[in-house]
Amino acid sequence: MTAASLTNTHFVGNDRWLFGPGRDLFLGCGVGYAVVLVAFLVGGNELKAWAPMGLLAFVLLFTSVPHYGATLMRVYNERESRRRYAVFSVWISLVLLVAFAVACHWYELGSGLFTVYLNWSPWHYAGQNYGIALMFLHRRGVEVTPTAKKWLYSSFVLAFLLAFVRLNGIEPDAGYAFESGNASAGTGDTVYRLLRLGIPEVPQKLMLIVGLAAYLVATGRAFKLLLDRGTARDMIPAVLIVASQSLWFVIPAMFRTFGVLENSVLYSPHNHQYAFLLIAIGHAVQYLWITTYFARKEPRFGGAPRHLAQCVLAGCVVWYLPRYLFDPSLLGSVSFNAGLALLIAAAVNIHHFILDGAVWKLRDGRVASVLLRTHSEIDEPAEVLPSNSWIRPIIWTLGTLLFAVTLVGNWEREFGVRRSALTMDTQRLQTALERLEAIGQDDGAGHRSLGNVALRLGRHDLALAEFQKSVALEPHPKPWFEMGKIYDNREQWSEAVLAYEAAYAIDSKPRKLIGRLAQALSKTNQHERSLAVLRAGAARHPDAPVLLEMLRHAETRAPDR
Repeated sequence: MTAASLTNTHFVGNDRWLFGPGRDLFLGCGVGYAVVLVAFLVGGNELKAWAPMGLLAFVLLFTSVPHYGATLMRVYNERESRRRYAVFSVWISLVLLVAFAVACHWYELGSGLFTVYLNWSPWHYAGQNYGIALMFLHRRGVEVTPTAKKWLYSSFVLAFLLAFVRLNGIEPDAGYAFESGNASAGTGDTVYRLLRLGIPEVPQKLMLIVGLAAYLVATGRAFKLLLDRGTARDMIPAVLIVASQSLWFVIPAMFRTFGVLENSVLYSPHNHQYAFLLIAIGHAVQYLWITTYFARKEPRFGGAPRHLAQCVLAGCVVWYLPRYLFDPSLLGSVSFNAGLALLIAAAVNIHHFILDGAVWKLRDGRVASVLLRTHSEIDEPAEVLPSNSWIRPIIWTLGTLLFAVTLVGNWEREFGVRRSALTMDTQRLQTALERLEAIGQDDGAGHRSLGNVALRLGRHDLALAEFQKSVALEPHPKPWFEMGKIYDNREQWSEAVLAYEAAYAIDSKPRKLIGRLAQALSKTNQHERSLAVLRAGAARHPDAPVLLEMLRHAETRAPDR
């Protein structure tokens, strides 16, 4: 949400707020996110165990998904809006759809879309925060001079740049964001990669220090100028929004770079995905808060519950329909966990960023009439033009079906797969996998979990069957490795070699895999291949005594050339 020049209408009473101080501060100004942040800093891993990634998927379904739906409702729900934003709602949308379809098969393009998404998202968040801060200042009658506006804008831009610099470091975990596929599965083995600029560590730290200093100067200068035109009380909402921006991007960038609170859940280098999704939820809640207020002024508004339900269903269509249409069995080539999830997230978010930038501008007359004027000044609602009545039932029916299927899928992955694996309940695990298959959400991760449980229980035949199902759905080194170990223990060396070779072809780095593959190759008299594997492994792991010892024995047995 961006802003242009604002008039200086003075709001009084409830006009200073949208829904009232409690809801506005908690939902719109970031107090709710701050509460969650403090809870995680205090509760740590115990709170994360209580709210694992699987439960976070439910929260995303009711916050992040409808926040995309809210923009779709804003653009596509009325014929006048569709006509007005036709370039964005039709032509750019078609270009993105084609790019998405191509990226399902051309992985370099998919990596490019994923990179654009992650780099653009903090800018999108900053733009929304900046617009809301200006809105609150305006509703309090604070004159935002051109100079003050430039300093305030600089504060948000610098917060974005700190996140951008951190994201584009040379280290694999340099970002503020996640790079894994399925939020509930937690796997990071995808065909799409974040294409970093690769800023070296020392220049990156220098840039962050200089950027932090500039951020503090810009923020301080902005509020000094604003206080010359208003009271400290008038500044509270804007200050809280700036604080939220800092909590989302500035503090994580600095803390992760310099190792501050690195053992905490939100600032640990191992929890980027979890922390990123919590920020995304905070942004989505803020977005739904302000778009619901705007929708109340629309002629078709039928109450907040109905509006939010429609946002959920519209969001479900764009988020979950591609999962089925572009499954490898239909139009795609990569499974959901192996990259399709990331590609959907990239395409949906880029589409959302483009539409949002077009329709939510404070300089827009209709937006300004709702967000920047008193009740007495609000324009009459636009005339409701006829719409294609046959499309709406299709969208709502499809959205309802996808919502129900997603709800069942999230439930079964969390309570049927993950939690049953912890209790080693194979019967419940099998039931969950059958249900996931019935709704078209069968994946290799679930069968891998059941296979691991079966191994711990000594049920090797069941484990072997589940690992075979897993690799049939998603090639992954771990089930191949476990199958190799089963064949290894049975002295079925030929089968062990095939399994280990399959794992090695996907990931040749693990030391245990290198050793076991070399041993199995030796047992099947493939000594040259065994020697080659050991030499490559020793070169990769020169500090691994077991591999070096195996290599010495293999070279001793090797015939002279």
